[in-house]
Amino acid sequence: MSRQAKESTVDKLVPLLEDSSVVVGLRYQGMTVKQMQEFRRSLPKEGATLLVCKNTLLRLAADKVDGWEELKPSAKGDNAWLFVQEETISESIKAYLSYQKELVDAVPADERDNVTALKMSGGVMSGKSLTDADIKRLEKMPTKTELMATIARLLNQLPTKVAVSVKQVPTKVALGVKALADADDNKEALVADVCKPSE
Repeated sequence: MSRQAKESTVDKLVPLLEDSSVVVGLRYQGMTVKQMQEFRRSLPKEGATLLVCKNTLLRLAADKVDGWEELKPSAKGDNAWLFVQEETISESIKAYLSYQKELVDAVPADERDNVTALKMSGGVMSGKSLTDADIKRLEKMPTKTELMATIARLLNQLPTKVAVSVKQVPTKVALGVKALADADDNKEALVADVCKPSE
């Protein structure tokens, strides 16, 4: 690979890292070209990029973008790198785990432990290394749109709850004033005895 080609690859990797929320290194030994193409097609059309590049070039790019240094230890062996933007984390991870399962299921049961295709070599999110368990949790992560819909629904409920609470305040005050007025004949009575809190 010429120096110019290496620089061009690093120049492509830097913006990918800058735009990504999650990056995962995946082993591709044992995968056919057709399988790699199928996997690539299973990923979201936007917000997920699968790229095979030299590990040294990924390490150079990781040095140029804050938060990706933890990728460097996994940049060994043959890796395809999955760059995932924030909005497609759940969808991309689902596609990855689903295709990985498909590859494993296609192998006879007694050989499944030896399948290395699409095993994670490493991953990073928010500057921290990811484990296999972390990746499985990301599959269930809500999208930004889903989070905003949930917040909007909760905010919609808030005015109703506030209105009900505010409406109850004058009623309780009125009951308290009436109780005090009724007790006006007994000047020795304590306010606390007259206005007992409702249970």
